Amino acid sequence: MKVQNPVARIRVAGALLVLAAVQYAVLEYVAAAAWHSPSYNYAVDFISDLGNPVPGDVFQGRMVDSPLHLVMDTAFIAQGALFIAASVLLLSAVNVGRFKRVLLGLAIAHGVGVILVGFFHESSAALHNGVIVVHSIGAAATIIAGNVLPILVGTGGAALGAPRWLRAAGTALGVLGLAAFVLLQADRPLYDSYGGVPERIAVYTILAFELLLGGILLIRPPRQRTLPSVPNSPERLAS
Repeated sequence: MKVQNPVARIRVAGALLVLAAVQYAVLEYVAAAAWHSPSYNYAVDFISDLGNPVPGDVFQGRMVDSPLHLVMDTAFIAQGALFIAASVLLLSAVNVGRFKRVLLGLAIAHGVGVILVGFFHESSAALHNGVIVVHSIGAAATIIAGNVLPILVGTGGAALGAPRWLRAAGTALGVLGLAAFVLLQADRPLYDSYGGVPERIAVYTILAFELLLGGILLIRPPRQRTLPSVPNSPERLAS
């Protein structure tokens, strides 16, 4: 059913963002808890290890054995689909001018990227047949676009009606996430020993911003001046 009221669309978008972050965190935990011995190590093992479908696979020197890989891959795909849907709903309900195209493009890049990660898995076979390239491109798009978005909301979020504290938090989270991603790529010893730490920082900053933005959209949608201008419409009165 199509949501016509801009305020209602904004609130639905907020609910989808919160759902995207929560389902991802919960399903990642479930997949990690089912990991075969030795226990999954959040500091050493990578998130994509949880989506690897090959039992007892050895990937980049790590023993990978994730019996609930479908759970993690579902979390990836759901995150991408929910993020895109939320972004389309939100940006269709607010006036941000040309800024909208940039935000929508980044949202789609993030969503498609994480969906690719869910469909094109990490594995030793993927490394040999070249499919790992698609996985890597998806992961990079997920992290880069997903962290640039909070920075843009932080620097230009007044057009979205975002409160000042949310804009500051978005900028801080985005910068932290991108810095962690750069560190992960630049420091090979760190990558090989505790790569799970910077990788998770780069991903969890996106989830944190989803929760913050989604929560504020549910509680306090953007003010009237950011909504589409339709004189005397119920949407304008509701805002």
